[in-house]
Amino acid sequence: MSQSSTSKKTSAPKKTELLDDTVLLDDASYFPIRELSLKTGVNSVTLRAWERRYGLLKPKRTGKGHRLYDQGDVQRVDAILRWIQQGVAVGKVRALLDQGALADEAVLSNEWLEWQTSLVNAAKAFQADKIEQMYQQIFSQYPAQIAVKDWLLPSFEQLGKSAALAFCESIMLGALVARVNQVKAQQKSRSNVLITGLMGQRSLWCYMAAALLMDKGLSCRVVANVQHSDDWSELVAGTKASSVLAFCEQDVASKTTDLLNSMQQWERPVGVVGASVWLAAHEAGTTTINGVKVYSDPFDGVMDFMNQVIAVQK
Repeated sequence: MSQSSTSKKTSAPKKTELLDDTVLLDDASYFPIRELSLKTGVNSVTLRAWERRYGLLKPKRTGKGHRLYDQGDVQRVDAILRWIQQGVAVGKVRALLDQGALADEAVLSNEWLEWQTSLVNAAKAFQADKIEQMYQQIFSQYPAQIAVKDWLLPSFEQLGKSAALAFCESIMLGALVARVNQVKAQQKSRSNVLITGLMGQRSLWCYMAAALLMDKGLSCRVVANVQHSDDWSELVAGTKASSVLAFCEQDVASKTTDLLNSMQQWERPVGVVGASVWLAAHEAGTTTINGVKVYSDPFDGVMDFMNQVIAVQK
């Protein structure tokens, strides 16, 4: 076979992958990676990792190399998420998709148990580098919602109230602060969610919540070390927050009614997370009052609050 004919054969596939930039500007069926991220709730870093490492996505490319996606890619990401939520490692998802297997019909082993064991062992051995390495690997491959729910929270529970837990949480806090700051610099959103907590309380949860909300395209500002709950009103006004997520502990439970009455005057969606505050609000019949909603469980509270904020935006 001549060199010229070989060249024609090898160049043909590239031509089918590249799309004319001018034509695409007028074609609403194609959209960039940031819009795929908004449609699916999976951040752009994870989407690129799924493409590069595992071949799970095959975006179209413009002549300038920009990735473009369509509704079929949205459906594929949804299918990937269904498998991952059932405990399948992301590296094994492509084979299942290619086989046309249905996640809803499968009985799967939970491979997150291995990740949990690895994190617990690294924490007990005080191996900061290994914890950071696992964090980078998991949070680049999986949405924050799955990483927090299936990896971090079960691992923290296994560690109990120990020095190993404190050590592990300190490493995770530093990693999540860096993640939030990096995503914040890249994000543009109409939302401005204030996530706050009292001095020395729930700082890690403030940043885990920010990671969860940012994955859904919501812009967040974290102020985790407020001295007194009385300062929250000034903070809300000063930051022009469109919604507020506040983590509370037992020391404010005695003034729950006054706190919630003050928060409802902000006239915006407010989520209050704290078991003691929820109990006090439940006894007073005020777990939901004029846009202010109190939650006992942090993860469920953050997810419900997030859904409310997203619904308001639509």
